Amino acid sequence: MAQERVKPLELELLCEKLNHDFSGKITGQGQNDESKRRNFLSKAIAAFVLHEETTASLDDAVSASVDGGLDHGIDAILIDSNHVIWLVQSKYIDTGAGEPELGDVSKFRDGIIDLLEGRFDRFNDAIKSKKTDIENVMNSGICKVKAILAYSGTAISDNKRDIFSDIERTFNDSSPDFIRCYAYGLSTLHELHKSCLEENSIDEEIELVNFGHIQQPYKAYYGQIKAEKLFSLWNTHKHKLVEKNIRRFKGETSVNQSLKKTLDDNPEHFFYFNNGITFLCNSIVEIGSRNSNRQTGKFKVQGLSIINGAQTVGVIGSKSFEFYQQHPIHVFATFLCLNGTPDDFSIEVTQARNRQNAVSLEDFASLDDNQIRLRDTLSIAGVTYLIKQGYDDSPDSDTCFNIRELVPLLACTVTSSDWQEYVIAAKSDKTRLFQQVALTSHRKKMKDAYQKLFSDSRTATEIWRIVQLGRIIKQIVKDRASGESIEHSVNLQAKDILNQGIWLIIHIVFLRTKLQNGNKLFITEDEKQRLSSEIDTISHKLVNVIQSEQWEKTAQAIFENQTDCNTIKNRLMAALASA
Repeated sequence: MAQERVKPLELELLCEKLNHDFSGKITGQGQNDESKRRNFLSKAIAAFVLHEETTASLDDAVSASVDGGLDHGIDAILIDSNHVIWLVQSKYIDTGAGEPELGDVSKFRDGIIDLLEGRFDRFNDAIKSKKTDIENVMNSGICKVKAILAYSGTAISDNKRDIFSDIERTFNDSSPDFIRCYAYGLSTLHELHKSCLEENSIDEEIELVNFGHIQQPYKAYYGQIKAEKLFSLWNTHKHKLVEKNIRRFKGETSVNQSLKKTLDDNPEHFFYFNNGITFLCNSIVEIGSRNSNRQTGKFKVQGLSIINGAQTVGVIGSKSFEFYQQHPIHVFATFLCLNGTPDDFSIEVTQARNRQNAVSLEDFASLDDNQIRLRDTLSIAGVTYLIKQGYDDSPDSDTCFNIRELVPLLACTVTSSDWQEYVIAAKSDKTRLFQQVALTSHRKKMKDAYQKLFSDSRTATEIWRIVQLGRIIKQIVKDRASGESIEHSVNLQAKDILNQGIWLIIHIVFLRTKLQNGNKLFITEDEKQRLSSEIDTISHKLVNVIQSEQWEKTAQAIFENQTDCNTIKNRLMAALASA
């Protein structure tokens, strides 16, 4: 029987957003409930894009709809305050895969051309009613046009991109940048969805003492910043201030206790004993009166974030404001401006600045765009995925997990010829699973383990299901092991086999059931029942397979040996197949 196609979580979340924002504002048309639903979602996608990309209200975005007969492929038209004409064709694709038909895109092209060439007699009344406004803005001399194909699918093919390129060449020949065409697939729509939920950036006025600057190749300012200001920043913004750092504030660690002791006992030495703080920002501009000797300078900084020094700022923030009024402490600070830097510069500089500190490979995972994508997607769905360490992290729960819990379970999904290395690492050396090519010696085995476990195809639904399944499997196996009695006739006890073999059991369960690939975000009761039965069968057969042989080693040694693991798996799979 063919497996039901998994609808992307990103699409489910988008549909929830569209229903929430536009139910009662948009009416779907069609012959039945399903066609009405799809038509509603198509119209809602157009309104959603216009609302998020412009300053239009929800009502104005809805009113931009011109969908209907003689729309010539244009579903919405909106003119914003910047003299930009937005033309949208929207298509709801229920599977979250695929792309609009070539005929639909060609129709959109023809509609754009007719509109820009003023052939309003070819359009419906809804578009004709916008004629005066369109002509006025096109006569303004500063008009721009943005044409968007918005659809809940995957990347469009080259022949459709060529259609957009032809439009741009035709109209931009005499007026460069007059029109730009865009394809907004599901990934782009999801980014818009996430961005509308994000908090505003941190914008602050900063004062530096004895400052210097570098303008080439990238702008940077450095100098001494008052601890009093850092205290204010931390207590105003908390962990948002260190969002781009590889770690959050870790609380009462030995290093942080040492920093705190210096503050308490020798505050005048704090500047000398501290490595300083590195900030990233989107812009930094000197403001106010200037000092020719650069003894002091005031700066307006936008998009502020700490990438190195989170522990320092957290410790400073743990004191009182009055403390810093009594002790005028300064800390060395560097502000790196990202404006004009390459795309990966922020990640590279964060890695470089943190390699000088005692950080783990796990910490660097938080810089991965994939981790941020997975975290943000799950957050919209009400599930917390912690990708960096902090002293006040939420405990694991029915709606919360962390990367440390996830990674060894991901290792149990590996099916390539080196699967044994991953399952054994999950059991006995989890740090190897965080090894990345750029951060690990080329001589080491599993140097690309992290990339293998977190491919671009990993989905938010998949990783959360893997964690839920892993928790269930572990609990059932542990409960079974605790109920096993001692048998004096065997050299390896069932309890030891189950406790030591739990990661191999997880691997076999994933391999046989494929439940990690299910389409629901949360494991269903039916799936739990199926899982329980499968675990019991596998556990029983595993004990039989091992106890049928005479081993001259412990259960721990067996399950940490690649050859033994491979032998046991082969015998276990054969026993399960014949059951």
